[in-house]
Amino acid sequence: MKKLVFKTISFVKSCSNWNKSPSLKDDQGESLFEIAVAGRSNVGKSSLLNDLFRSKNLVKTSSKPGKTRLLNFFDVDKTAVFCDLPGYGFAKVSEKMRNSWRLMIEPYLEKREELKLVLLLLDIRRNPSEQDLQFFEWVQYQKKPILIVFTKVDKVKKNEKIKQMKKNIEKLNSSEIPFVYYSTTKNVGRKELIFEINRMIELWG
Repeated sequence: MKKLVFKTISFVKSCSNWNKSPSLKDDQGESLFEIAVAGRSNVGKSSLLNDLFRSKNLVKTSSKPGKTRLLNFFDVDKTAVFCDLPGYGFAKVSEKMRNSWRLMIEPYLEKREELKLVLLLLDIRRNPSEQDLQFFEWVQYQKKPILIVFTKVDKVKKNEKIKQMKKNIEKLNSSEIPFVYYSTTKNVGRKELIFEINRMIELWG
């Protein structure tokens, strides 16, 4: 499988039901490696993806949490598919909407055969929420590889960054899980994230 260089990225489709997810294949007819991007609302998923994709607005951003309400799929280098999941844990949406997100995301994680890796974004300034812990445990239960991405690292000093990282890792009980630091405003972490994604594709692809 070719390494991702994030040179050619295109939006594929949005859907509200996992079984309507796109089926993209390579030149040999094999399904493309799929990577889900997850995290609680306002963790910076859309901003990170735009930075990773080197695009200002391919992924829609908003100052209001809960903007992403569908499964959004992107083709990367005709080699992998990224799925931007709705953010969880946003209290201001209705209970009906939260349930619809759960019913969208859980079957996708459980049944989507193309899904090979989950990027779990955590705000470095915060301790993992109950929803973070539940999501992390659910992905592990599904035996999906996880890569943790600590976002907004420009908002904390170096000592605090390391302290919070250790606290998060301990609470998740995830000392064996790889992680990277990321800041979209300070150009931190893009190369490291691409390296880790390619490394995990080689391991699990």
